[in-house]
Amino acid sequence: MTDENYCRRNMVLGVINGILFNLAGAFIHSGTLIPLFISGLTDSKILIGFFATIESFGWYFPQLLSGAIVSGRAKTLWLYNRMAVLRMICFGGIVALTLFVGADEPFLLLIGFGVLFTTYSLSGGIAGVPFMEIVGRTIPINKRGTFFGLRMFFGGLLAIAVGPLAKEIIDTYDFPVDFGRLFGMAFVCITLGLVSFSFAKEYPLVQERPYGGIMNNIRAGLAIYRSDANIRKLVISRILSFFYLMAMPFYVIVATERLGISKAMAATYLSFEMVGYLGLNFLWAWLSNYISNKQLMKWGTFCLLVAPVVAIVSLFANPGYFIFGLAFFFNGAAASGSGMGFLNYLLEVSDDRDRPLSIGLVHTLIAPAALVSIAGGVVIELFGLAAMFAITLGCLIISLLYVTRLKEPSRI
Repeated sequence: MTDENYCRRNMVLGVINGILFNLAGAFIHSGTLIPLFISGLTDSKILIGFFATIESFGWYFPQLLSGAIVSGRAKTLWLYNRMAVLRMICFGGIVALTLFVGADEPFLLLIGFGVLFTTYSLSGGIAGVPFMEIVGRTIPINKRGTFFGLRMFFGGLLAIAVGPLAKEIIDTYDFPVDFGRLFGMAFVCITLGLVSFSFAKEYPLVQERPYGGIMNNIRAGLAIYRSDANIRKLVISRILSFFYLMAMPFYVIVATERLGISKAMAATYLSFEMVGYLGLNFLWAWLSNYISNKQLMKWGTFCLLVAPVVAIVSLFANPGYFIFGLAFFFNGAAASGSGMGFLNYLLEVSDDRDRPLSIGLVHTLIAPAALVSIAGGVVIELFGLAAMFAITLGCLIISLLYVTRLKEPSRI
C-alpha cells in the first residue's frame, strides 16, 4: 500500500470515526445534558462539576502511560482496538443501568454511572495516543486541518439536531428513562465510530527509539518536558485555557436558576454550541493547513473569552434566551478552533522519534486542569457565581498571553 493509499484510507475512516464521536458527544454533552442528568440525582454543585469534566480528565490523564506502552513499537492500533472493546462494554452498561435501575435508586444510579463513565473515559484516553500516532504517521501536515475540520464539521452538523431531539425526549419521558434513551443513541454512535477506525492501516515502522520498557519510556517522556521550553509553554497555556471548563456546566444552571429558562429549553442551547462549533470550522481548517496552528490557537482562545463575559453580565441583567446563547455559541467555536490548533501544533512540534511520548506527556500534564469544574463548584459554594466566572476570565486571558509566546514552527 502506497503512502497516498494509507492517507486516503485513514482520512476516510478517521473522518467517519470523528463524525460519529461528535454526534455521540452531543448526546452526553458535558455542558448541558450531563449536568441536567446529574442534577436529577443530586443537588451538589461539586458533583455536577465533577461529572461534567470526568470525560476530559479521563481522556488526558493516562496518555503518558499509553505513550510509554507504544513508544518504540512498530504498530499501535492493537492498543486502540483493545480499549475499544472496553469502552463499548462500559457504555452499554451505562445505558442498561439508566434504563433499568431508574429513579427508585438514585444513589445506586449515581455510583454506577460514575464507575462506568470514569472507566469509559480512562480507556478512551489510553486509546488517544495510538490514534494520534496513526494520524501523525499517515496524514500529512497540510491535510491535518482538513482531517480534523471534516470530523468536526459533519459531526457538528448532525449534532445540531440533537438539541431539539433532546428537548422532545425530556418532555416526553420521565427521568431517568429520558436520559437512558439519549445514552442509548450515544452508545450506537460510539460503537460504530470505534468499529470504523479499527480498520485503519499504519506503517509497520522500525522505530529510531527502541522499546525500552514502560518505566524507561516514562522517564524519557519527563525528560522532554525538562529540556523543551516550548513544550512547557504549551502545557501552561493549555492548562490555563482549560479553566473554561470550570464555568462550562454552570452556564446551563444560570439559564435555569437565574434566567427562568426551563430545562427543556435549556437543552436546546446544545444547538447554539453546535452552530458555533460549525460556524468557523472551515476557517479554522484553512488556518491550520496554510497559515499557522499557533494563530489558530490564538483565535480559538479569543472565542473562549466571550462566554464568561456574557455570563457575568447575565448575573446582573437578564439578556434573554438568545443573547445568553452567545456563551454556548462561542464556546462551540472555541472548542473546534483551539482544539484543532492544539492537536495539530503538538503533532507539528513533536519529533517523529518521540511523538508518542510527547503527546502522552503533554496530555497527562494538563489532565488535572480538566477537573477544574469541581473547583468551580467549590468557588460557587464559597464566593458565588460572579467570582467563579471572573476567575475563569482571568485565567483565559493569561492563557492567551502564553499562546502568543509559543514558537512558530517552520514548514519549509
